[in-house]
Amino acid sequence: MAKHCCFVTGATGLVGREVVARLLASPEVERVYVLARGAMNGSHHAAHPLQGDLRLDGLGIAPDVRARLAREVTTVVHLAANTSFSQPLDEARATNTDGTRRLLELSADWTHVSRWVYVSTAFVAGLRTGTTLENDSLPVSGWANAYEQSKAEAETLVRAARPDWVIARPATIVCDDSSGRISQMNAVHRALRLYFGGLAPMLPCTDQSLVDVVTTEYSARGIARAALAPDIARHTFHFCAGAGAMPLGELLDVTYDAFLRAPAWRRKGIVRPVRTDLGTYRLFEQAIHDVGSDRVRQALRSLGHFVPHLAYPKRFATDAADALLGDSAPPVASFWTAMVNQLVGNVPVLEAA
Repeated sequence: MAKHCCFVTGATGLVGREVVARLLASPEVERVYVLARGAMNGSHHAAHPLQGDLRLDGLGIAPDVRARLAREVTTVVHLAANTSFSQPLDEARATNTDGTRRLLELSADWTHVSRWVYVSTAFVAGLRTGTTLENDSLPVSGWANAYEQSKAEAETLVRAARPDWVIARPATIVCDDSSGRISQMNAVHRALRLYFGGLAPMLPCTDQSLVDVVTTEYSARGIARAALAPDIARHTFHFCAGAGAMPLGELLDVTYDAFLRAPAWRRKGIVRPVRTDLGTYRLFEQAIHDVGSDRVRQALRSLGHFVPHLAYPKRFATDAADALLGDSAPPVASFWTAMVNQLVGNVPVLEAA
């Protein structure tokens, strides 16, 4: 059987590095080309680095290199994205939507490609509530931020352009693996810091709110499998906690148990945030905007791009992903406490945010 030649974008990112490592370790893969704007680090010594940029026509790849890719590549894995929740829509589209369009155009004449994997996000579900199935259409009810919208638009482009598409939708990644180790801070960790510091006294949610987050190890395993598994074209996979998502009330209990073990938290005597409906939270945001301190105003602004998601409770079905991998994602409860303990007990990690 012929081996895969993979072309991977986003290979220098947290998940991308792990995906590339898994592809290189597979006996089914002969070669991995990785696109990067900057120099590659040592973890990719067995891959073939290519200088390029999703924001440039032809991705900025030289013509002779493009010709080589057209002859050799059999599998595309598109991971690269601007993942900031706070960016304006035009900036999000510049990389996430238009960059995907440029890669689709570049790879249109790669005649040996039989698998085109787009790594999206489970939160293209946007403001939809209830159970989101892996084969559900994209929502018409809107999104919480520009990142989600730009990724949804890119999904539409991929489905329209390729007969061999596979969509991978991971939930938000919060730690490397079940140890809770944090290699890269993101919006979830910054939100926890704000609550730990007493800068976010209110939380919009409902009694049905769930927190669905995953590990880098699980997401990378799913994406690598989606790149290589046979007979899965035109499928979407939720690489999410799914049934293992954590009810918000339970998650708050274990989070604040961890906070209480931190001397800094106990000395300040900070109370838990008040749980409220979204309308009240929006009124609170406006009041802080009008008369609050700059520090609290900035804190709420950073939360406003994703925390309101909790007021739109949803559960991600993972039937296809579970079948693909042969097991489910680690339950959030299995790593959340370990992750929070690292946040509240490791000052250098906190200061690096």
